[in-house]
Amino acid sequence: MSLVILSTTKRNRTFILRGLGWLWGFALFTLAAACALPVPADIPTPYPSEVIPTLIAQTVQAQRTEQALWQPTELPQPIAPETSLGELSNNSVPPSPVPSPTRTPRPEQLVPVAVTPPAQATLPNAPIQIKRPGPYSKIVSPISLQAYLKPGKGKQVQIELFGEDRRVLVRLLQPIVWIDRYGFAQVYKDIPFEIPGVAEAAYLTLSVTDDLGRVTAVNSVPLILLSIGASDVIPAVDLRAPILIQQPQPNALVQGKRLIASGLVRSGGDTYLMVQLWDAEGKVLGQRVTNVQPAEEVGFGFFNTEVPYTVGEPTPALLVVWQGVGSLSNILYLASVEVLLSP
Repeated sequence: MSLVILSTTKRNRTFILRGLGWLWGFALFTLAAACALPVPADIPTPYPSEVIPTLIAQTVQAQRTEQALWQPTELPQPIAPETSLGELSNNSVPPSPVPSPTRTPRPEQLVPVAVTPPAQATLPNAPIQIKRPGPYSKIVSPISLQAYLKPGKGKQVQIELFGEDRRVLVRLLQPIVWIDRYGFAQVYKDIPFEIPGVAEAAYLTLSVTDDLGRVTAVNSVPLILLSIGASDVIPAVDLRAPILIQQPQPNALVQGKRLIASGLVRSGGDTYLMVQLWDAEGKVLGQRVTNVQPAEEVGFGFFNTEVPYTVGEPTPALLVVWQGVGSLSNILYLASVEVLLSP
């Protein structure tokens, strides 16, 4: 019996050793086969190999930026006031800071923001524009006049040349042949003159009238007349109206036996003005002498006055404002507007 058991045990041990040997052999064979396989070719990628490092760097940078954006920001902590050791011993919790009161300025204490004031309305061009010669041109006879004017219902312009003592050197009437669609006309005229001396200061004055013979506009230009030499003509630069009546408006109805007149005036003449009201026959219905006040507009002043008048019934009238030099009778500039006067 013992011999049978021993024989069986030896048989099992031999089977086990053979199995282990087969396993070791299979393992060695697999390892050798793996080492003998050829190296595979490079695996193709969707991007070229030379740009892969750049893509990796950009991906890492984008991740860092996203982390920085989502990182919570620490709020600044309020700074507690300094507390002595004795106060800390008496109070377990330090006192919270008390905000200091702020003063709210009253409305009248606020400093207004600087605002550019609106510019004045652009002054219109004069109804009589003397384009050539310009102010203080030196002229040897004849004067080559070039003007652009509104002749009105009279359809003519009066040209006058005054010397130093206000004597008349030239006076003539120039009819207007052609008027454009705006009611203006071009005037070209050679004006001969004679003076007793070598040079003389003068004024060239142009004026127009209405169909009733009333003067409605006057404009002038200062000149220096020469008897010898050569002319030095300066073209005109400022063609704006020398007098602008802003109130009353044309054809306005005026009541109360007082008319308020205001407007702008060129500073080339005297500092006073004559304001008059004329009826259809040229009779003076009311008048006032007023001063020219300085204005913000460079080269201009302003006027504002009341003109008393007397009428018994509604009466068409012409408001005229003129400026002279040396005397109100020496008219340099004149403007007018038609109104209706009522008692």
